[in-house]
Amino acid sequence: MPTPLIQRGKGNQNYQEVGPEFPLAVEVYQNPDSKEIVITSHVFTASRRQIPGIGTAADYASGDAFGLSFTIDVPKEGVISSVIFYDLDDEGLNKEIFLANLAFTETADNAAFAVSDADLLNSIGVISIDTWYNYGNNQLGIATPAIWYTAPERKLWCQFITRGADNIAAGSLPEVRLVIT
Repeated sequence: MPTPLIQRGKGNQNYQEVGPEFPLAVEVYQNPDSKEIVITSHVFTASRRQIPGIGTAADYASGDAFGLSFTIDVPKEGVISSVIFYDLDDEGLNKEIFLANLAFTETADNAAFAVSDADLLNSIGVISIDTWYNYGNNQLGIATPAIWYTAPERKLWCQFITRGADNIAAGSLPEVRLVIT
């Protein structure tokens, strides 16, 4: 008979057996490229990254694609607990981020955002960033969506949509970060 796997949470004195009621607090998988064993925490913060393809000095309209699509490496499943939008141009205009667990046909930057029915069916949801904190020369946009997802390829495909009339200055391209639990 195998030895049961037990764990305890931070600050907890009692150990519990891992099972459906108390799942393992880390994810263990083998990287297919390097064959190394990878252990990741269930609290995962994707690296902050610049949103690709945003046209500087371009006049955006509400509903336009804001940059090009991109991927974010994520655990195979989780909950997106927050999205942080680093607004270095101090615009403070609401954004949406369209998320899918498979590749989709991107909309060209600064064109009216549209997806096919097939691509829409692979969406895990849309997150609205509509809470802003202004710090004089820049702003933070925060969303706390609690969206559960599965990502068979350990990636989420993303594209932003603006809900304002952005005009981004060179050197002030925005960045984004996802926090997953």
